[in-house]
Amino acid sequence: MATVLAVVGGVVYNRRTWRPRLRTDEQRADGLNSTEVATPLVTLAVVLLVFVLVQVFSSWTAPGRVETSEATATLLLFREADLLEDPSLGEAVRGEIVCYTTSVIEQDWPAMADRRISNVPTYWGARIRAAGIRQARSARFQSIGEAFVARDGERAKARQDRLGEARPTVPAALNLLMLLAVVGTLSIMGVITAAVVRPGVHLTIVIVSAVVFGFTLLLIRDFDQPYTGLTGRDPSQTTFVREQIAAEAPSTLPCDDKGLPRDERGFCAATSPLR
Repeated sequence: MATVLAVVGGVVYNRRTWRPRLRTDEQRADGLNSTEVATPLVTLAVVLLVFVLVQVFSSWTAPGRVETSEATATLLLFREADLLEDPSLGEAVRGEIVCYTTSVIEQDWPAMADRRISNVPTYWGARIRAAGIRQARSARFQSIGEAFVARDGERAKARQDRLGEARPTVPAALNLLMLLAVVGTLSIMGVITAAVVRPGVHLTIVIVSAVVFGFTLLLIRDFDQPYTGLTGRDPSQTTFVREQIAAEAPSTLPCDDKGLPRDERGFCAATSPLR
C-alpha cells in the first residue's frame, strides 16, 4: 500500500508541480535524465538474477551430497547384514537391500522428477528395519541389532533429505518479481537509446541482453528442479552401489528389475505429492 501511494503521489506531483516549474524556468536543469531513471531497475534485475542463480546452484549441488550419504549408508547396511545372528535372515536382508537400491533408481527417481514420492522404497525400507528390530530383540545379539537399526536410520534420514531437495526452493512470488524486473529492463533498453548509438548496434544489444536474461531465467528454473530438465541429476551413486552389491546378493531376489516385490500379494506401486 505504501508503494502504491508513493508511486501515485510522485507521479501526480511530477505532472502538476514539477514539470510546470521546469517549463516556466528554462534555466533550471535539475531532475533525473533517462539513464538515471533506468539504472535502478536494470541494477535490480541483474543483482536479483545473480543472487537467485547462486542460491539455486547451491541447492542443485545438495542432491549429490545427500545421495552419496544415502548410498554409503546403504552399502554399509549391506555389509553389516553379515553380522546378523541368523544366516538366512542376513541373506534375505541383503536381497532386500538390493531391491531397495533398485526401487530408488526405478521408482523414486522418476517420481521426484514430478516432485512426488514412491511407496516402493518405503516398503523395502520397512522390511529392512523390521529385520534389524527383530535382531535387536534378541538377548544374545542385541548390540548388533541396535547398530543395524541405527545404520538403517542413517539411510532413512538421507533419503528424506534427498526427497526434500525435490521441493522447489524459489517461491512463485520471487519468480514473478524476476520476470517483471527482466521485462521492465528489456522494455527500457528497447525504448531508450542515445542519439549516438546506431540502430543496428542498439538492436544487437537489446537482442543479446534478451537472450542472456532469458537463458538465466531458464537456468534458474532448471536448477530449481534438480531431478529433471537439462541439468537433471542421475542416480549415479546409487547405481554404483547397486552394481557393487548385486554380485554378492542372492541369486534370486524378492523383487523384479523395477524394484517391485514378487512375494507381496496386493501390493501396488503408487506415488504421492511431496509436502
